[in-house]
Amino acid sequence: MPRNKHRKRAASRGSFASFTGYTLPLDIALIVLGAVAALWHPSAQWVEDVFSNGYYPAWEHFWSSFTPAIPFSLGDAVVIAGAAVILAAIVFARPVWRMLVGIAAIAGLYTLWFYAGWGFGYDRAPLETRTAYDASRVNPEAIDALRRRAIEQMNRLAPLAHAESASDRDSEAALRKLREGWYPVAGALGDRWQPRVSAPKPTLAGWFMNKSGTSGFTNPFTLETQLSPDLLWFERPFSEAHEWSHVAGFNREDEANYIALLACLRDPDPAAQYSGWIELFLYLPGGRHYAKSAFVPQVWQDFDALRKRNAHFVNLNLSRFSWRVYNSYLKTNRIAAGVQNYDEVTRLLAGIPLDAQRLPVAASGISASTPRGNK
Repeated sequence: MPRNKHRKRAASRGSFASFTGYTLPLDIALIVLGAVAALWHPSAQWVEDVFSNGYYPAWEHFWSSFTPAIPFSLGDAVVIAGAAVILAAIVFARPVWRMLVGIAAIAGLYTLWFYAGWGFGYDRAPLETRTAYDASRVNPEAIDALRRRAIEQMNRLAPLAHAESASDRDSEAALRKLREGWYPVAGALGDRWQPRVSAPKPTLAGWFMNKSGTSGFTNPFTLETQLSPDLLWFERPFSEAHEWSHVAGFNREDEANYIALLACLRDPDPAAQYSGWIELFLYLPGGRHYAKSAFVPQVWQDFDALRKRNAHFVNLNLSRFSWRVYNSYLKTNRIAAGVQNYDEVTRLLAGIPLDAQRLPVAASGISASTPRGNK
């Protein structure tokens, strides 16, 4: 009996090896294309014209045409499928060099998919080049003014936001209002098309996000957004608008934060506005001690909820490791500040003037884009 099993296993490996022999040219092509995609840094003009406002909108519309109807994250299935193929290669592919080529081909395929389908956005020109950004506006006085404004608005909005029911905050109407506040901001900053963003999807990575302190992410393969299951209600509008901004082709974290903040402030819903102001406050340079009278009780209650959530869920060792990895990832993609790029939202908010509609003012000679409606 064991010998028969051995023969069956050997036959399976032989069949797999015969099959993979036919795919060797394709494997080599995928390895080469993946390496080229990872090493090539296209010009900002190419990214803007050929990628961000070229073929990427059709790519995003393709995925958004059917993924919202799927009750789970298709991106999870894509990642699992890649892992399964690699495992099959390890078990069945022989000789060893053929196994290594097969694994490298899968890596090449996913690398090409990542960069050509979303990652080229890292080489998009920064917002400072498309807006009336003025570095002289970024100074300690401006940051202090932002802090005072944030505290004032948090204290005003917190009682109104807390008075809303959970069903109202999580309703489709609330999501629609957030989208309506978000669309014009993406258009004003360079998108000449309208992304079809939708509600976040549940994901198998929820446990990891809870433990690592990750609020959410955008799957770069299927362009679905996911939020951490442990997010508090006042974190969700900002975090969702942040992930939508990645879907819209703004890969930098400070830019996604900036767009999310403006979207929340343009939303008529007090809960969304409160989400924007409290997130901005948390990104401002810290180190201050605040008297109890500085905030209304609801704000202190939310600060306490954040501390308790982090103490309950976040594993400090895993969190430090994951953020070190992400820091290296951002720097590899030419975001020099690494994870500190998140905090640079304060620089954008102070340096870019807003018009009467709370939209960023375009640079001289550049007109804001008007997104086209979907049919």
